[in-house]
Amino acid sequence: MLESIAFKLFLSILIGAAIGLERQSGATQEAPGGIRTFSIVSLMGALGGVLLTSGANVLFAIMSAFVALLILAYYVIYSLKSNKLGFTNELAVFFAYLLGFLVTASSLSLQVVIAIFVVVLLILSFKHKVKHFMARVSRSETESFISYAIIALVVMPFLPNTAIHVSDIPLLQTILNGYQINLGAFGSMEIFNPRNIWYIVVLVTGIDVFGYLLGKLFGNKRSFVLTSLIGGFISSTSTTIAMANKSKKGGVVNHLVGATLIANMASIFPIFLLVGPINGAWLATIVPTLVLVILSAAILGAVFLLKKTEKKDEANKLDTSAEKKGKVFSLMPALKFALILIAVKFVTKICLVVFGNSGFIISSMIASLAGLDAIVINLADMAGKTITFHTALFTLILVSATNMVGKMVYSFIQGKGSFALKLSLSLAVVIGVSFIGLFI
Repeated sequence: MLESIAFKLFLSILIGAAIGLERQSGATQEAPGGIRTFSIVSLMGALGGVLLTSGANVLFAIMSAFVALLILAYYVIYSLKSNKLGFTNELAVFFAYLLGFLVTASSLSLQVVIAIFVVVLLILSFKHKVKHFMARVSRSETESFISYAIIALVVMPFLPNTAIHVSDIPLLQTILNGYQINLGAFGSMEIFNPRNIWYIVVLVTGIDVFGYLLGKLFGNKRSFVLTSLIGGFISSTSTTIAMANKSKKGGVVNHLVGATLIANMASIFPIFLLVGPINGAWLATIVPTLVLVILSAAILGAVFLLKKTEKKDEANKLDTSAEKKGKVFSLMPALKFALILIAVKFVTKICLVVFGNSGFIISSMIASLAGLDAIVINLADMAGKTITFHTALFTLILVSATNMVGKMVYSFIQGKGSFALKLSLSLAVVIGVSFIGLFI
């Protein structure tokens, strides 16, 4: 059915109708072009695709030229009549024709064409939100976006993606040789990878930028939740740091704590994706514990997000808006966190060398301060083989608890005292609930 010409022609009409409906729903009375116009244009594109695939190249060229002239004529006449130079309607007509053509030309799969159609429709529907957003963006904010682009797209690609080891420190081995000290296993120990560390800086500042954009579009509270959900999937620790930084600038503490808890809830879902393909049997064992953590974090997060904002917090919120006018993100807190992370990872590697396999649980707990993904994969691989399911679950709970304790410490270092205290008490409750999973 998908390959039949009739179906593809019908699909092209639907695509044009959807674009026309979107244009007509937000258009002024004098702006022409609705469901019928766009349906016909998209159908013409589909017929053009049929002509091209049938070898009628001349007819296809004539039809395409005719549509191009119509778009140009409409643009000139409408611009002269309304004294407006907008080009969105003309581009919408062009995309209606192009999408209709792609449906029948088989240049791309139907799935890709539909995906492009959805993206185009989404962009067109954002007209009023984009106008509202742009009206509120100052020059200094634009400069901040450019600065972030430099950090993410100019600086990071040129940083070396090679690990720097202890033995790479200039003159270190020479100095130690004078004292007859051999680095041994410590010589090959990685200190940091410049690009990976800068990626953390990009991630932390990026969460600020992403949250700022969502805040402009959807409002602060909803933007906190959306940013935290997405940030939690990527890096709940980085999201925690970003929220802690916001609290220090005078953000609404309860909302920030709630958003951070939502991020920690979201960080549990990747565990299902990591463990499932490796060890399905162990995944079934840890599901009750994971569900308990998700529910407890979600409930606590909702409690903080739904708390009424106090007058003092409202004043802080207004101050924050004024302060952030022009300051989309802060680089120094992100650099500070990156340095802390280098220190934590280095200490972690030293402990792993010292403890080795004999201190598996201890070394896993220490390593969790730098992230959970590698440990979770390692546990999934070992569960039921090297260690029992119960030991693996116990280790998972301990490393998760240690990771949360690390976030508590980070929040005290990077955030406001009240934010750190509320978050720490909440995470302590989540940790306590997670241990119930051992008895289920």
